[in-house]
Amino acid sequence: MYNKHKLKKVISLINQNKNTSFNGTGLIVYENLFSLPVEPLIHDTLIESDITDDSAIVKKLLLVSKKNCIYHDGFHLLNKNINLTHLSYYFSTPINKTYKPKLEKGSRYRTAFYGSLLDDVLCTVIIGSSYE
Repeated sequence: MYNKHKLKKVISLINQNKNTSFNGTGLIVYENLFSLPVEPLIHDTLIESDITDDSAIVKKLLLVSKKNCIYHDGFHLLNKNINLTHLSYYFSTPINKTYKPKLEKGSRYRTAFYGSLLDDVLCTVIIGSSYE
């Protein structure tokens, strides 16, 4: 189980505070990091230790989700306590033949959809630049 209340608050704060430079973001809430099909897209993660405060998480995610920031790509990882642990990770999910996402959605949506089916993924979140 994960802290749904804290996650909803973080998502709401991102949506309330994003501006025209926001490029969208993808979040993975995980149970066990070591079983996830992820690898870093960058060497410097900008996180020295887990970020636990809601407003600090939102501030960091808004900072790295700008169009001109090298950290905006990939998915950002939160543990089950909704503490931000990692930035900018490639998420390589297997395609599930039973469950299918909507066809008109993009790659980040599809990755989040298939990723949400993995055992140690508790939740995936996609926030677009023009939608919640």
